[in-house]
Amino acid sequence: MKLKYLITLSLIFIQMIGCKGLPEYLFLPQSLKVDFTPFLFRVYSPAELSTVSNSDFNLNESGIITGTKLSRYLSNWATNRPTGVTGNLIVFQIQTSGSSGRYVFFDGKNSFAYPIANLPEVLTDTRDDGVLAIDGLVPKGKKISDLLAAYGIDPAVDYVVFAQDNPSLANLSSVTFAYYSLLYWGFPKERLAVLNGSISDLTTANTLFTTPSYTYTNSNRSGSTKTLFRDHTVLQLTIGDLIHAIRNGKTILEEVDPIPAEGFYIIDGRPNASFTGTTNSTASGSKYGNCTTKTNSTFVTNTCVTTYEGRIKSATNLVPTDLYDGTTFQFKSFNQLQTYLNTTGYPGEKQIYVYGEDATKGSLVWFVLHQILGKPTRLYEGGWRQYGALGLRSPSSGSSPSAITQPASYWRTDIATLSEVNTANADANVPNYQLDVSRQYVKNANKLRTEDKAFLRGTAAAGASSGGGGAPSGGGGNACGG
Repeated sequence: MKLKYLITLSLIFIQMIGCKGLPEYLFLPQSLKVDFTPFLFRVYSPAELSTVSNSDFNLNESGIITGTKLSRYLSNWATNRPTGVTGNLIVFQIQTSGSSGRYVFFDGKNSFAYPIANLPEVLTDTRDDGVLAIDGLVPKGKKISDLLAAYGIDPAVDYVVFAQDNPSLANLSSVTFAYYSLLYWGFPKERLAVLNGSISDLTTANTLFTTPSYTYTNSNRSGSTKTLFRDHTVLQLTIGDLIHAIRNGKTILEEVDPIPAEGFYIIDGRPNASFTGTTNSTASGSKYGNCTTKTNSTFVTNTCVTTYEGRIKSATNLVPTDLYDGTTFQFKSFNQLQTYLNTTGYPGEKQIYVYGEDATKGSLVWFVLHQILGKPTRLYEGGWRQYGALGLRSPSSGSSPSAITQPASYWRTDIATLSEVNTANADANVPNYQLDVSRQYVKNANKLRTEDKAFLRGTAAAGASSGGGGAPSGGGGNACGG
């Protein structure tokens, strides 16, 4: 294999010399062609992707930024943009909770702003990890590519800010999940930011200049995260990774990440009632009446609840409402956030595995840990919505069956080694979903990350015809482009 690479590199070098005004054209045989794309990618660690904020948020140029900093950027982006940034400023006003009627002022040349009312539709997908499909997960690569194209974003140079329009928990968690999604897909952390506070409140405080009307303007350009050659998919913690770690590596699960050398620390980022196993804590959506008639294996959005409540084994609780002001929905100070983390008993050097009820809610706590306090943190996107769904029960006739029907299933989570303070929810409140027996013994829950790595590297569509000519034997076009 090494000899093959050496021969290929030598021939390429010869060809480059031959291209300088000489008539030679070199056609490499298919057997000597090598796709170097996988070697160009850098796979980042959670520590490399984390950010330690300044204790004074006003000094930050990315990560969490203040209204004062955003106002400075908007006033003259070409002059005031962060060092090393050469592209445009893009501000997304997240309107999950309705519009404030105020819009940040932008010049339409170097800075642009876009209100988005349907962020879950734009930036989440229902995805299957190989065990149990869950809604609200980080989107597929095509959806990210569509977002970049729709809003004229070039990830190679542009700077993106996510901001709450009105202050609300829905907007705040949507903002942090949007940040997580772009970072996951390879967007550099140095050009991503979350505004601390809302557009409406910062307008009232005369910190931001806004207007009562909005005119859509687009830079009419875009790019792809594929060309960044950055793999950030380690941010996502699969249920396989989690179970393998809790069992101290003693599983037969496949494609799981090794346990970190420094160890791991599990943080439950849900309200205390959920952490302590209170019945009916984990809702799954809005269609309660259809709860017991659902028959698919996708735990989709409805107001049913998970099979059981409880918490992941050995998890400590970082209550999300402690991390932000309940009126302005601004994050609390750096020192306050550090104190709340310290109260969990976190030893300081271990990698953190964090989860919430779902991916969006979990991303809020992930953002505090990873992008403000700078701790290497991975998000279990499935959250308790998935983990608590994978319990075993034998309901009475006519009641709702559970996802797990096999006591020895590799993915059964309601056992003492994997969860604690467990409380079963009533049969009538649990969706009627049930996994095929084969799924209950599948050994791999890494389907999402495998798909996403393939998309980034362009191998997801490998073998597809791109049209054009060329010999079937793999001969080539003019290597010099002439």
